[in-house]
Amino acid sequence: MKLDRHSSVPLYAQLRELIVERIQEGEYRQGERIPSEITLCEELELSRPTVRQAIADLVSDGILEIQKGRGTFVAVEPDRLLIPHFNALTFSFLNLSTYEDINLQPVQHVDPDPEIDTAFNIPDVKHAGYWLLQWPIMFDERIYGWCMSYISAQVFPDLGQSIALGKRMIDIKSNKYAFLPVKGSVALLARPAKNKEAAILEIPRRSIVLAAQGQLFGRSGSVCEHIRVVLRPDLLKLEIN
Repeated sequence: MKLDRHSSVPLYAQLRELIVERIQEGEYRQGERIPSEITLCEELELSRPTVRQAIADLVSDGILEIQKGRGTFVAVEPDRLLIPHFNALTFSFLNLSTYEDINLQPVQHVDPDPEIDTAFNIPDVKHAGYWLLQWPIMFDERIYGWCMSYISAQVFPDLGQSIALGKRMIDIKSNKYAFLPVKGSVALLARPAKNKEAAILEIPRRSIVLAAQGQLFGRSGSVCEHIRVVLRPDLLKLEIN
């Protein structure tokens, strides 16, 4: 890529893309120091403010990092957490064999809600509402995602109390096998994070996240669980079945 001084694209933006291109082609490698501002100015015949703006943008994007007293370096991409065999049941609460090691948040009871009722195919009638279960996806004390599961309080009336008492999943699910998930329909899309999600995932507002949402079905074909999951695509690798 060459800089075009007659282009309507500002020179700092062109330089930003040139540096990214050099990183992608391996001229500047992860963890290595890039040429100084003065060197780039001399090489490309650019002003210091132009070079400084391009570097500042790339630092803001996490592509470069400034190490005080050492210079500017290509940021090292963090190790990604592999989630193998990703499918509709991957983040199902009812599919877990235990909840003791997932850092489950306090279980909440949620009143009937039209959006959730629609997900469960429940008509507009009075019912017991839902249990809301939430837990983080953690690795090396770092948060990679956030899981939310809605489960019918009509089908599992004692779920909240059972978890509060520390009952085992095998006992919670006893005699409920017809209402446990065996398949699902979950949509996965990339979208800007909502403000609450950004705070939970410790990322800047409007950062792109992977959002999974959908229904899980029991043996009878009825909806037994509705899940909503947000994931950090910069930290995760999904192995799709």
